[in-house]
Amino acid sequence: MPAPTFRGTFPVTLSQSTKFYDRGKVEYSVTKAYQISGVVTGTIGTRDNTLVSGITVVLTGISVKKAGGIAEVTQTYTGGDTTAPDVYEVVASVSEEPIASHVAFTASTGIYTTSIVDASGGSVTQDSGASGGAIFTTAGQFVEFTKTATNAFFGVQSYLSPQITYRRIYSAGTVPSAGITTQVSCIFSTPDGDPPTIASGRNWLLTSLVWKCNGNQVTGAGQYEVTKEYRASGNKGWNNGIYFTAN
Repeated sequence: MPAPTFRGTFPVTLSQSTKFYDRGKVEYSVTKAYQISGVVTGTIGTRDNTLVSGITVVLTGISVKKAGGIAEVTQTYTGGDTTAPDVYEVVASVSEEPIASHVAFTASTGIYTTSIVDASGGSVTQDSGASGGAIFTTAGQFVEFTKTATNAFFGVQSYLSPQITYRRIYSAGTVPSAGITTQVSCIFSTPDGDPPTIASGRNWLLTSLVWKCNGNQVTGAGQYEVTKEYRASGNKGWNNGIYFTAN
């Protein structure tokens, strides 16, 4: 294929485009034609606040094609819109938990009008010879359900507990502070953003903080995409003797 013919003053702008991605990322690309003797490629890390209105972008990619004394230079700039709306994600699932950790294992509560132990036929002390559905050690530790346990409890060791994961993904102009980072593994009664409503007595644990900078070749340039992930507790709430309470 013959090389294209250009007339006029170099450089010649061949194409340019701006793409706005989900969660705030912005990408600007421009392709220009130069005479090889006067080609300008630019420098990775250069930032510019005139290419995309109101957004600082950083030069993150350069490609050059040469043919017939002409060089086509494509520059790709990356940045982000710090005013992009928040994105919320919720995943509801179940996790396997020990049956003895059930909120109604030894006592009725809330919607559970009968405890699990009572529903199995009552408690019995290990090696006592007495009859019952749930065997406990003399120290009060649950061992197992007996073969005579009612309501098909024999062999049950665990149950499926509802588990909710909530993520808030938001855009920021600066890297998350150290104060936010230290909140990972802390208890929250109400996470920021728009979390789903959970049952009374439950709360949230911040389990993950992830951030990335669009245009991070230059410190302070671009936009930070921040993801906070919270996990809802069981009916008893997260143990504040183990985890620090943030709010």
